[in-house]
Amino acid sequence: MIRVAICDDDIKEQEHTQMLLKQYSSEHSQIEFLISTFNAPLDLLYTVEKSGGFDIVFLDVYMAGMLGTDAARELRQLGDKAEIIFLTTSRAHAFDAFEVDAAQYLVKPYTEKSFNSALSKVIQRLNIERRHMITLKTSQGIVRIYSRNVMFTETSRNNYQIIHTMNNELIEVRMTSTELSELLAPAQSFVRCGASMNVNLRFIRQITKDAIIFDSGEQRAYPYRIYQKLKDDFLSFQMTSHE
Repeated sequence: MIRVAICDDDIKEQEHTQMLLKQYSSEHSQIEFLISTFNAPLDLLYTVEKSGGFDIVFLDVYMAGMLGTDAARELRQLGDKAEIIFLTTSRAHAFDAFEVDAAQYLVKPYTEKSFNSALSKVIQRLNIERRHMITLKTSQGIVRIYSRNVMFTETSRNNYQIIHTMNNELIEVRMTSTELSELLAPAQSFVRCGASMNVNLRFIRQITKDAIIFDSGEQRAYPYRIYQKLKDDFLSFQMTSHE
């Protein structure tokens, strides 16, 4: 079951998106959607804060009271990692979509083919991330975590790594940074950052010449010599995510 939210202040547009989702589901029998609709961004944000998030969020950009791009920023500040698909009449906010790690940006009127293509790419990414778990041996016992929940890892002492998760958990494991990198590699969103860090590109808010700033607000220094490569990796990941 894939949880989907549609946020659009135009009821006809809501119904059109629902119709396309139901048709997609009928053509892909293994996929089932649980759809919730919202007429205003504040209603969506309230639901996410009180009851948890969605797997996919369809957001109109131009809505009364709040732009969809601003609502997306609020979602990210709540720690929500939903796949966001913007539905809009203008390309003017495409750059904002990159800032909030939106998966797709569809300009109305879009075709059923382009809608299905965007949805298929998002579902494929969801499936990869949902499937991939890593098993770790810690001093407290065996721990299994989804790689998508790992924000970054860093070396703490001799052959020990600290794993920082999106839920602000810290997990210490005895292995090298390289060994941990190999475990995380199938998730396709991790890069080595010097000899001591593995970074999930999905959680990076900003890269400066001195530090990486994560969505959580945490900052970590890194070797300046890899500045350009890190920027290139981040840009490549963003472009691939939005194709």
